[in-house]
Amino acid sequence: PFFALCEIRAPCCWGTIASPMLRTTANQLWTRVVPAARQAYPAAGVATQRTFAAAAADDDAHAPPLNLFGLPARYAAALYTAGSKAGNLATVQAEFKTVIDAANADKKFKVFLEDPTMPKAKKVKALSDFCDGAKFAPITKSFLVVVAENGRLDQNQKIYDALEEYTLAAAGQKKATVTSAQPLTPEQLKDLTAKLRGHVDAGEDLKIETKVDPKLVGGFTVAMGEDFFDLSLMSRIRAMEQELAKPV
Repeated sequence: PFFALCEIRAPCCWGTIASPMLRTTANQLWTRVVPAARQAYPAAGVATQRTFAAAAADDDAHAPPLNLFGLPARYAAALYTAGSKAGNLATVQAEFKTVIDAANADKKFKVFLEDPTMPKAKKVKALSDFCDGAKFAPITKSFLVVVAENGRLDQNQKIYDALEEYTLAAAGQKKATVTSAQPLTPEQLKDLTAKLRGHVDAGEDLKIETKVDPKLVGGFTVAMGEDFFDLSLMSRIRAMEQELAKPV
């Protein structure tokens, strides 16, 4: 039920972190239900109000340390909060990564998970068996089952990336993903790292992850939390194409 809230779309992406979203839902229910309940059971109304307040405070204590936008971030926030409350966030994160690594290593498994024409019931059964065989934590299994039921398994990598950003931020670290058309030389990476440190708060450690994508043609892109820098040749080509497409 908790993970199912990931599919709720809040206006203007304000529902990124699970706890504010849960409070909004609770408040809506409170507005509709409580007036009548108070008339019938005054004492129960006071007790219920305290329960909601305690739940909201508990969610805040386990919420991710930063805001990230988008559907994958909502799923990641829900998983972070659940794992934090259970005290086994590191285990849940490692188990989730095991599933992603298994899909990346086995093309058939990856296609099976991400194929939209494959019945969801089969995916749920396969993931449940996988989790049981690997002795995954109940939270990990429940989360993967909900993602499968919602048809979002193709978002697993993005969900994990957001989850990693949350855990790194909680540990005082910031991740920068550098994607270049060709592998960067040690000198290029050193120079870029020095420049990126200017975007890191005092006391934070910077973790650099490099990827290669020939589609960029040349240059590179950098993703750091909510920031995205596009210095690729492809972006310049697209900008030029848009300019040339304008009527004279």
